[in-house]
Amino acid sequence: MPFNIEYDADEEIVVSTFIGEITMTVIKEYIAALLPVLEETRCRKLLSDSRNGALKVSSIDILKFPKMAEASPLTSRLKRALLTRPGTSGYEMYATMCNAHGQSVKLFNSRAEAIAWLHADN
Repeated sequence: MPFNIEYDADEEIVVSTFIGEITMTVIKEYIAALLPVLEETRCRKLLSDSRNGALKVSSIDILKFPKMAEASPLTSRLKRALLTRPGTSGYEMYATMCNAHGQSVKLFNSRAEAIAWLHADN
């Protein structure tokens, strides 16, 4: 699989890491793998590290992401920090669309800043 999902008990967050191409097929497989982890841990904070991944989806696909997250109460209320490389396309649109739908998503280049934001009350 081009992703890994684990619960970080020290930080009390779910951490996912992507490697390689991130297609719609991969995203659907990722959501299917993520849901049981969220249910088991009851965690509502996700650090998604895409710095070694390449988003290979269309703008139309990105428009579908907020509705995909809204499909489950486990993901609709999830606070999501995304680690990306500077200049990586598609992620800004993703964060904007999710936030417009009332979801809590923010982009970061620094893991420490992302974790601090996840732990901050807002």
